[in-house]
Amino acid sequence: MKQQTQKQRHDAPEKLDLFRDTFRGKMPLTDDYVFHAVFGRDTAESKGALMEILNIILARKQDPIRAIVIKNPIEIPDREADKESVMDIRAETESGELLDIEMQAGDLQFYQNRALFYGSRLVNSALQVGEKYDKMKKSIVISITKGRLFPSLEDCHNIFEVRDRKRGLLLCDRLELHFLELSKIDDQKPVHALTEIERLGAYLKFANIENRQDYVKQILTMEDIDMTENAYRKVTEDELEYERRESRFRYQLQRNTELSVARNEGEAIGLKKGRTEGEAIGLKKGRS
Repeated sequence: MKQQTQKQRHDAPEKLDLFRDTFRGKMPLTDDYVFHAVFGRDTAESKGALMEILNIILARKQDPIRAIVIKNPIEIPDREADKESVMDIRAETESGELLDIEMQAGDLQFYQNRALFYGSRLVNSALQVGEKYDKMKKSIVISITKGRLFPSLEDCHNIFEVRDRKRGLLLCDRLELHFLELSKIDDQKPVHALTEIERLGAYLKFANIENRQDYVKQILTMEDIDMTENAYRKVTEDELEYERRESRFRYQLQRNTELSVARNEGEAIGLKKGRTEGEAIGLKKGRS
């Protein structure tokens, strides 16, 4: 009976039109708002989806995370009031691991420093006042980037730790930084030839692209990410959620435009001032 249920689960995505009656095509999982709406809410659906992707990224399928607490759930009124907020997800597992997860689709300049800052913030909270250092909780930062962050590294998933520079000796295992670069996913590979982490990356990258629907369905038959797909579908079926995402997108676009205009105006004023001052100095020297 269990084998039949498993087969039914794997057959279902092939028959389902993932884009029917949804705003899926306009709500990519690589958008930080959509990502947080799917994985960052204090609901059973979000927490189940988050545990699914964490167990893949952290290679915890043999010892899976079974319970998690979202430490910074953002409610809808907060989102409406703060369209500029960085939507990282802070969570704690049942074993006490502290996590910070972020989808980063924008500028990656200095992003390594930002990830380290997130890690230091977690480490700073990993020990309560009066506790001994052996009780320090493990801090894990997971950054999923749409762009390429480490051009010299071939793997899409790279893990950084605190180690000795010469010998590679691990100082301690209390801090890990994971980077999943979606731009490095080779989508020309057959789905069965991808690793688990590559399949997850491909799903996050292509989940909203209709002409890659068959590819995404193949991933869903091979990876146990049903809760993720169900949570994503629920968000993309919600017209109000779509409008909130669009509102945030328009605000950010307008804000970026205003900053660009201000920058250009500042440069123009600076050039004009420099030219005027240069001409004045030249005239003064000419008279001397």
